[in-house]
Amino acid sequence: MKSELKKELEQLTGAYYEQAPQEAPYPYAVLSARRTGEIDRKQAYILEVNVWDQHQFYSRAENYMDEMERKLHRCNCLTDRYLIRIFRGPRQTVEDPDRDIKRVREQFEMHVYEREEE
Repeated sequence: MKSELKKELEQLTGAYYEQAPQEAPYPYAVLSARRTGEIDRKQAYILEVNVWDQHQFYSRAENYMDEMERKLHRCNCLTDRYLIRIFRGPRQTVEDPDRDIKRVREQFEMHVYEREEE
């Protein structure tokens, strides 16, 4: 994925791309994207968002993911280089060996249209 698109996604979501800094305060979100295909100028991706929290219950992580979902579902983000469209997808909690760590994962469908250069 192009670095410009990574920066746009970080700015849009407020999440870290691929890995959070060790000192990141909980809860936080980490995103990654995997391209699944391309037709004409539309690139299709699976945008995976993981919310991590250090807490007894999943409630804070679930609430954080609710915020991410409200921000991203049916999002149409137009930038100088891209039109980004995002739709919600499968969501679940993921168990961690450390019982104090809570993780919620959602896989969004993302379409990216790159503007033609003039």
